[in-house]
Amino acid sequence: MWSKAELFEALAARVSCRLEPPDMSFCQLAETPWGKSQLDALRRQGEEWLSQPTPELSYQLFAEYARSGDRSRFQRPYFDRRGRLLTFALLCRLQPDDRWKRALEDILWAICSEPFWCIPAHFLDTDEQPLPFDAWETCLDLFACETGFALAETLVLCRDLLDETVKAQVHAQIERRILTPFCRAEQIHRFESMHNNWCAVCAGAIGGTAIHLVSDRARLAEILCRCLSTMQTYLDSFGEDGVCTEGVGYWTYGFGFFTCFADLLSERTQGTCNLFSLPKVKAIALCQQHYFLSEGCTVSFADGSMAGGYRMGLSCRLQEIYPECAIPSPACADDLLRDSCYRFCLGLRDFIWYRPGARFGLPARRSAWLADAQWLISASSSLCLAAKAGNNGESHNHNDCGSFLVCREGEQLLCDFGACLYDALSFGPLRYERFVHASRSHNVAMPAECQQAPGSAYRAQEVLAECGQQDRLSMELSGCYECPSLNHYHRSICHDVPAKQIIVRDALDFSSPETCTEVFVSPYPITLEDGHAVFASPHAKLELTFPDSLSAKLLTETYLAHNSGEETTAYLLHLDAEKSLCHEYTFVIRGI
Repeated sequence: MWSKAELFEALAARVSCRLEPPDMSFCQLAETPWGKSQLDALRRQGEEWLSQPTPELSYQLFAEYARSGDRSRFQRPYFDRRGRLLTFALLCRLQPDDRWKRALEDILWAICSEPFWCIPAHFLDTDEQPLPFDAWETCLDLFACETGFALAETLVLCRDLLDETVKAQVHAQIERRILTPFCRAEQIHRFESMHNNWCAVCAGAIGGTAIHLVSDRARLAEILCRCLSTMQTYLDSFGEDGVCTEGVGYWTYGFGFFTCFADLLSERTQGTCNLFSLPKVKAIALCQQHYFLSEGCTVSFADGSMAGGYRMGLSCRLQEIYPECAIPSPACADDLLRDSCYRFCLGLRDFIWYRPGARFGLPARRSAWLADAQWLISASSSLCLAAKAGNNGESHNHNDCGSFLVCREGEQLLCDFGACLYDALSFGPLRYERFVHASRSHNVAMPAECQQAPGSAYRAQEVLAECGQQDRLSMELSGCYECPSLNHYHRSICHDVPAKQIIVRDALDFSSPETCTEVFVSPYPITLEDGHAVFASPHAKLELTFPDSLSAKLLTETYLAHNSGEETTAYLLHLDAEKSLCHEYTFVIRGI
């Protein structure tokens, strides 16, 4: 990274970072197939929001988290307001109309009038203890920093359209709530030591805000130096393979803000400070393609998603920087309004970074061993497999060492459910009492009715992987359980591509006779036939063959979906074995 003095030198030239498409106007961009589809969606949403009052953020909604742990009732109108900001700002540039201008000024005024930009769940200090009330207004969490960045970019994007009083209010609120608190040398903010996406989102948003709004060169150098120190913490949270173990959504979130900041920094310093030249940054950029097993199916370990999408603008920009970046089919791209948090910088760049000449598509046959995350990715035209070793102390961790998922025809049939609804229990001591976070919701065994234990000490050992015609992963999992009688639990997973099948072998031995339950999970109903189980969606089927010695039982569980909060059914197959000193089983998975 660069010192404060080096940054001061690099900032010598007065460079304004414009938020414009490089090769065409906004109106020309709106005529491309991608631009037209996004403009149509923005126009529909804008018309709907014009017909509705700006939602209130009442005290009763604000207090709901303290009363019940429910985050959603407050966050829905909070993010609705950010959605209006993004929609009206883009419409002002894409389809000038006084109605959009007035709506944009009103939502800017409303957001500036909110008592706090931080959400109630995040009023915490560096020791995860509650902050005193007088620190709430200047608490720099993910969403406060994002709000400041969104407001700053709105000023740049729509400066010529906005009334002077509105612009002055926006400047004043960003200074008081974001820039001044961040510049207090004696204060360490919680995000500065968090080894996950918080580092990139908060530092990237603050740094981007400063690049747009801070004219004093010395002050800007000081802010950027502190932001870069936090960005180094973010990069240090990755292994050399560049994998974000939290899932593709969190990869997009953290690295998206990192890329926005890095791009602005490079432009503002005329290429002197170029974060994209760092080898680890390139590794992270190239990682997005590994999450996509096939069109419509993504790796969902930890708090991932079974059917994630990608940001069109971010992906095009990364391919422009690193030609090796593969972009999945355009059908996998998220509409810019699909993001329920309406992240302004990424939505805006879905337009200004879109490149009509970008290359799309992933090869049907791919395999990769991602050694730091300990993920095996194996995709073919018949079956797609993601398997992991890992440890149970990862960010957004699930107790899932040795688990795997199988995708066919773009759907996870043997699955990992990914994230559930976030509330007060999601990141506290009771996290692993939740079905989705516990090992019983994953495709792993329960020896002697034991589940895996949380913490980085509980990890796969003796991990071996190889890629070829047969992609293989093997490991020892006994160290993931607090099961005194368990001596060994060896699991091997092989994707035999020519044979179009996946073979899972488990071998467990105990110091005294114990039962064992093999667990397989699906988002779809499971049926049993002689010696095998069928996992079927409306579009695809898998057959899992198991030994006759195992007794099969079908169960269901429910959990609340991550974004919608809707009650969702999980389907489980339990294969039970009677007490024995040794258990050895082979499971064969095929498409049918």
